[in-house]
Amino acid sequence: MKLYPAGVVWAMLLSLTVLAVSACSQSEEVLRVEPAQSHQDYVAGLNAHGLSGTSAAQQWLDASVRVFSDSTRAMVPFVETTRFDPLTNPVLGYEFPGTLGQRIDIDIDTDLDGFFVDVFLLEGEHSGSLVGSNPRYPDPLHSWVADRGELFFEPGESGRYLLRIQPRLLQGGRITVSLLPDAALDWPVPGTDRRQIWSYFGASRAGGARVHHGIDLFAPRGTPTVAVSPSAVMRVGERDLGGNVVILDDGDRGLRIYYAHLDEQIAVLGDQVEAGDVIGTIGNSGNAINTPPHLHLGIYQANWRRPVDPWYFFVAPDRTVQPPAPPEYEIGSWLRSTGEVAPIRYPAARSGVVQSPARFDARGRPVDVEQIAPSRQSAGAPVSEPLSGGTALRLEGMRRELYRVALPTGEEGYVPRSSVEAAADPVEVIVVSEPLAAHVKPDVTSDVVARFGPGQEVAILARFGDRYGLVLRRNGRAAWVDLSQAARSG
Repeated sequence: MKLYPAGVVWAMLLSLTVLAVSACSQSEEVLRVEPAQSHQDYVAGLNAHGLSGTSAAQQWLDASVRVFSDSTRAMVPFVETTRFDPLTNPVLGYEFPGTLGQRIDIDIDTDLDGFFVDVFLLEGEHSGSLVGSNPRYPDPLHSWVADRGELFFEPGESGRYLLRIQPRLLQGGRITVSLLPDAALDWPVPGTDRRQIWSYFGASRAGGARVHHGIDLFAPRGTPTVAVSPSAVMRVGERDLGGNVVILDDGDRGLRIYYAHLDEQIAVLGDQVEAGDVIGTIGNSGNAINTPPHLHLGIYQANWRRPVDPWYFFVAPDRTVQPPAPPEYEIGSWLRSTGEVAPIRYPAARSGVVQSPARFDARGRPVDVEQIAPSRQSAGAPVSEPLSGGTALRLEGMRRELYRVALPTGEEGYVPRSSVEAAADPVEVIVVSEPLAAHVKPDVTSDVVARFGPGQEVAILARFGDRYGLVLRRNGRAAWVDLSQAARSG
């Protein structure tokens, strides 16, 4: 798979099929938006061609906005297989915590051609809640047009992020989405690991006169330390506290990376270094003269104005994820509950983050590490009252030991795999006593899609409440009959 750097969008030809239905005929119009470089471009194309007012386009647009308040929550790492239904589920939205210093890899496996991927900051440590110039269509942090592959982004601050994936109008299909975390920067001292970090960010220094703005990684004198990202060497010199120092400028990330207490300085002022290039060796120069050799490593945003905890930039999270087992049933098929079950909005989950031992911020104030790097998520609330056995549910996807299902009313939630079975054999057979209509929804005011005559036997595969029964039409699509209008047998 090809890797696309964050923020890079490539142009491609997109075709948009819009069905215009009149009272006497049905016609098809094909709109080509060339090139559509983002979701916003595509929306602009709909508006420019006067198509945004069609029912299909309006449903698509509404879904693209609804994810800001109705997405499913997740913790990274995670993987889910689901599907796009162009009429009922034209968008996916995943809300998840992102921590400054992480990189989030977005791996998408699908047969869809030309879908839109956008990342939004919903609420940030410094930015507050999401605010856009147009609240209906807020600006994304990153936007891609993709056909599959590996994308990534790095949170610019700790907070809650939203991943939105949406295919073109009236396009559908199966998709597997993986979100995998990693450390954004390379490890600074080869041959060591986090067990050699013995002093943490925010700790008191000089009897409380100052605060430790970095981490201390201990290793034998002369151990090489390396550049952690492609950067410019902006200073090689000496300071009273830091002793022999090297300062790198990572312009792409807006970071200043400060190496102190070096024994030898190898980097040359003005050079461009790559990750892994040796820039110096570990020592105890400066005010570390009375301590064992170690590297003091600091990271700063906003041109030195914002020191941040380096821990998450270097300590990689656990990326191990348990993929969903193969489904027993085809995604999109109808199931029924085997007993009482209450679908939940999203499952409980754990994060792969390795939380920093630091318990103070850059000013020495206590911090709640669960706010910075959440480690777990409680299960979401039920999406409905408990459903009785035999209730119809459509299989929409799977995550680990759970199925993602849709209720006949459209709400989606997760249920244990063991709580459902295929809606294959009838739960009962009804005998039609009067002409009986089959509706597109479990609602007698919805469109009629079939009719049954008196004396005809109809197999009911599942129920919704006490009133409606699920039947399958000859084309395999679902329909609903009002059970109160028919006698029953079998």
